Amino acid sequence: MLILGIHSGWRDAGAALFDEYRPLAVVPLARVSGIGHDGGRLPAEAVELCLEIAGALRSDVGGLALSHGVFPGRYFSGLPLKRRLGRGLGRLIGRDAPISLAEECRRSGAAAAEAMLDAPGLLGDLGLNRHIPVRFHAAPAAQGLLPLFQTDWQEALIFGADSRTDGAAYSARILEGGRLADLHGDEPASAGPDPLGRLIALAVEGLGLPDAEALFALAAYGEPILAQALLAHVKLDDEGHIRTDFSREGGAAKWLRGLAEGHPPAFVAASLQKMLQDALGQAIERLLQRHEMSRLALGGDLFANPRLAHALMMRHGAERIMLHPDAAEAGLLGGVLHFLLQRDGVDEWLRRRAPLPPIPSGRDYGADIDPVLGNAGCRMVSQEPWPAAAALLNIGRSVAFYGRQAFGARGVPARLVLFSGAAAGMASEVCQRLNRPEATMPLVLTPRRQAAEVFRPPYADRLPDSLAQAVAAPLAARWRARLPAAMAPDFLCRPYPVDPDLEPQFSDLLEAYAAQSGLPALLGLPIQVGRSAPLDAPADALRLLAENRVDYIVTEHAVWERGE
Repeated sequence: MLILGIHSGWRDAGAALFDEYRPLAVVPLARVSGIGHDGGRLPAEAVELCLEIAGALRSDVGGLALSHGVFPGRYFSGLPLKRRLGRGLGRLIGRDAPISLAEECRRSGAAAAEAMLDAPGLLGDLGLNRHIPVRFHAAPAAQGLLPLFQTDWQEALIFGADSRTDGAAYSARILEGGRLADLHGDEPASAGPDPLGRLIALAVEGLGLPDAEALFALAAYGEPILAQALLAHVKLDDEGHIRTDFSREGGAAKWLRGLAEGHPPAFVAASLQKMLQDALGQAIERLLQRHEMSRLALGGDLFANPRLAHALMMRHGAERIMLHPDAAEAGLLGGVLHFLLQRDGVDEWLRRRAPLPPIPSGRDYGADIDPVLGNAGCRMVSQEPWPAAAALLNIGRSVAFYGRQAFGARGVPARLVLFSGAAAGMASEVCQRLNRPEATMPLVLTPRRQAAEVFRPPYADRLPDSLAQAVAAPLAARWRARLPAAMAPDFLCRPYPVDPDLEPQFSDLLEAYAAQSGLPALLGLPIQVGRSAPLDAPADALRLLAENRVDYIVTEHAVWERGE
């Protein structure tokens, strides 16, 4: 049976498709629309692309997993009469504004999302069978399931921390004795209007940054001098509840603006990073001790923070933690896993666990890219792509690597701007050309067999591939002088060990580059201009050359540059 998962949050909406426990596609709406962090509506285009990738029809879908996201008001059959009448009037004049399902459930005191939403009507409008089962999930809880699914652990704390939902910002469960128990019952672990994630969102907006990733990267360049003032408003209890209180200060937004005034952005970022590390670290520590657990499955966008993951690894050990580097993707995949858990029960769900393979998240453009570049007048530099690209990288050029297809679940990074780490200012130069913050943390791509040489233990010799991108790691001392662009002031960088079986093209390029440069690593950034979504289609790659964002493009067949 095919199961469709949909997340329609205000940010980062998308869809995923499974054949029972086998994932077929996971597509963020931004990949299709080209709008960074696209959301606030049903991701119809992402649903369509999932079905296209899988070669499936809507009639093949036998189940729907829905997040507590936002939906057009016409689907809310559980609203009080007065609000239903008001909404009906709005629809008559062409205004059917989206409503947050989580917020409505909380406001109306409804025990279940099913009581609020007209699921058959939604199914019909999506072109699905109106009678298939629909199950709802909260984002933090779903995100924590994906890491757990990729382990064989029999006991663990599953902790979610999310800032992109207006429902529960945290969740905490334990796996013990073949049972999954919610530690907070019907009460979410976050109480009050300002969870930690909201502070992050406010800071991102206030500092004019494109996303939280940029804020976390900037933290390495400042001092956490404001952290204690932030932590004074954070309260923890033994059950892992994290509460904040800014009401007496006029609200979080006003208070944070006043606190940050006169301080460099990097100091604000470092203080927020310190607040997260201390507050989340202490909450997790208390739950582990209270329930005598040692292993952690972590989910949510607050954990899509390599420095926070690094701090947790130092505290608990790499072998005891599992998380997923892409929180939006974890929510989509985790939503379908939640559906399966509810349908099949814990025993069967645990029995079916397995590491996820690379999952297609976009169309296969491998046959299209070279004709598009050639027909647009670009000049072919070489038909021996890997040695030619390696030579260009070795002399300080930036090269966009354009692979056949984008993949999720720690799949092949098919769209990256590659550059050498040998010149200290190279990362800043590439970021400027891509209109990205200069502190953006690049991936450090190195052959899997050399990871222990490039990154300092205990990470290099103990970290599973599924964690590699998620955790900042110290660069080994012998490479710091030769790869200065790879690391921040704290010597941390973001490793990506390349598996030659899964990523033969990257492996061949790294081998050619090492032979010419003597260096075991290349740096890479997503092909993303400013606040837009990561670029994907061949026309997007052509734009990189036309706008002088990169010097060259390498495909599996050739190296290209701008035409005259």
